[in-house]
Amino acid sequence: MNDLLNTLSHTPLPTILVVAGIVFWVLAIAGSLAGKITVEPGKQKTAGFVGTALILLGLILFFAPGPINETTKKPIETTTKSTETTKSDSPPPGSDQNRARPSPGVNCTGGTPDEVTICGNATLSDLDWRLYGMYQSLMKRLDQNQQTKLGREEVSWVKQRGECQSDLNCLTAAYKSRIGQLQSVQ
Repeated sequence: MNDLLNTLSHTPLPTILVVAGIVFWVLAIAGSLAGKITVEPGKQKTAGFVGTALILLGLILFFAPGPINETTKKPIETTTKSTETTKSDSPPPGSDQNRARPSPGVNCTGGTPDEVTICGNATLSDLDWRLYGMYQSLMKRLDQNQQTKLGREEVSWVKQRGECQSDLNCLTAAYKSRIGQLQSVQ
C-alpha cells in the first residue's frame, strides 16, 4: 500500500486524471470492471460523460502553459525536468520558492534522502533547476524515439542520484555529470 501511495504522490495530476477517465470509459462501455465495480445500465452514460470530462481536464492541464510570472510576463516552468533554463524561467538562486520545490522531479515533503538534501541546499537546488531547463529544452527538439531514450536515461540517472543519499559532494558530482552529458547531446 505504501508503494502505491508513493507512486501516486510522484505521478503528475494530468496522468492521474486521464487514467481515471479511461476507467470511467471502461465502466460506461462494459458496465463493470473486473467484476468488482458495476454500473447500472442507466448510469453508464453518466460514467461516459465523467470519463470524458476527466480525460479532457487531464489533457488541458498537460498542454496548458504554467502560471505566468507577473514581473517578467513569462511562463514559470512547473512540469518536468529540463536543462536550459534562463534566470527569468527559474526562481532566483537560494530563494524560498527554490527550497519549497526545486523542480517537479524532487519531492520536498517527505521525499527520499537525496531529495530532502536537494531541497535544503541552495547550490543543489540551483543545479536541479539548471538540469530541469536543459532536459526540457532537449526534449522539445528530439523525435519520439529519442525522447523515449532520454526519458529512460533520466530515470536511470535519478536512481543513481538516489544512491548518493544525503552526501552533498556525491549529489553535486551527479548533477554536474548529468548536465555535462546533456550538454554533449545538444
